[in-house]
Amino acid sequence: MLADVVASGGHDARDAGAILDALGRLPSPDRTALVERIAQGTAGTAFAACAGLLARAAAWGPTGLHGAAAALVRAMPGDPARAAPALSWQRPAPMAPRTVLDLLAGLGAVDPALAGQAAAHMLAWPGTYGMDAVLVPAVRDVPADAPGAGPLRAACMVHLRARAEELLAPPADWRRDSTLPCRCPRCMELARFLDDPEQRTWVLKAAEADRSHVEGTIRTAGCDLDTVTDRRGRPYSLVCTKTQASYERRTRQRKRLCCTDPLGGAGTWSGVGGFTLTSDIDLAVQAEPAPPSPFSQAEAQAHELARV
Repeated sequence: MLADVVASGGHDARDAGAILDALGRLPSPDRTALVERIAQGTAGTAFAACAGLLARAAAWGPTGLHGAAAALVRAMPGDPARAAPALSWQRPAPMAPRTVLDLLAGLGAVDPALAGQAAAHMLAWPGTYGMDAVLVPAVRDVPADAPGAGPLRAACMVHLRARAEELLAPPADWRRDSTLPCRCPRCMELARFLDDPEQRTWVLKAAEADRSHVEGTIRTAGCDLDTVTDRRGRPYSLVCTKTQASYERRTRQRKRLCCTDPLGGAGTWSGVGGFTLTSDIDLAVQAEPAPPSPFSQAEAQAHELARV
């Protein structure tokens, strides 16, 4: 019964403890078989939940969990050719550092070779496993000798060295990165707006479903936009205003890289545009935060209450 309920795909990472507690009451072969069934049935639609489940199930020992681990590697997000079928209204959740941590912990405990395959997949699909938003924050908390950690740590070091060498300057005009994960008509309008060097504000007057879809695209892509819902008239309007968020985040990151970190590393400038990091701990602990939500907490709550 438990497998039938969970196999519907309605579980998430917060349910892992309760699921493991229930499975822990079963004999070892039965519980590991159920973990494999859950992973094979729902990894494509509930990947983060399955990664958390495997990480916790690995405490039982690796015996019987290889099938579940292999299913997770096959279902890793990134490659569109391997994406699980989804309903038109469903949007995949952005990858999170916690999911990477759980995945590497579970795979490393079951089969280090699978952890290496997972790391290679992450590096092959940077659009899903972004350096600043996902991999650098995750690598910060992964032991350096953990299976799969070596290639990820090396890639993060290269990325942060390159970032530290960049000459920072505010945008010269209103053109912003227009790379989006969706190419529907509404999102193509958004992309054209982002690519326009003169237009600062765009108003989308549309039904709630279209506005929510565009907002989801903005959050997933980390667009340099502030959004506000104008509730005058029907349908409501989504007002998008360009910002300098990426430039400001990189400026904050540069300042952190210039300071001694709490673990004892330090970075020093070595001439104009030059930067030296004294140890790889400096690289692993300095993560640019994920792009903020276009809404403040108060705005998000108000938006939810006023949805039409």
